Amino acid sequence: MRYLLFAFVIIALVSSACSSAGDTVGEDGVIAPAIAGSETYLLGQSVYNAQCASCHGVNGDGQFPDAPLEPDITGRYGAPPHDESGHTWHHDDDLLMRIIREGGMGDPVNFYVMPALGLVLSDAEIEAVVAYIKTMWTSEQQTAQREGTLAVRAQEP
Repeated sequence: MRYLLFAFVIIALVSSACSSAGDTVGEDGVIAPAIAGSETYLLGQSVYNAQCASCHGVNGDGQFPDAPLEPDITGRYGAPPHDESGHTWHHDDDLLMRIIREGGMGDPVNFYVMPALGLVLSDAEIEAVVAYIKTMWTSEQQTAQREGTLAVRAQEP
């Protein structure tokens, strides 16, 4: 009987770990911050490092971490930070997904243009990147961004 109970507990733990490791979207439809070491975290980190870090920084500190709000010698602003010092958390999930998919800042005179990655990355990879970026924020920023996402969606017809 003891072995049966032990086996049941092990199966439950393994099933729980497997089912949550790849989940990026919570019950409310908002992309959850990735759990360190999970499949989502590792995928998001890998894609971020390959596609985003060269401009946004490996640690999410932006293209010009010493002066993120100052133009460079060309007069253009660099890629913004995604960590807690930036403003990425002010945007809802759908906008973040769209910016990654379609590219950002259509003003090449004042900004370095972010490429559209929708033909390069799958929706699952884009969600994993968003979930990974959310790990760079404070818990207060994560909560505010989640509430902002829900508020934007509540206004949609």
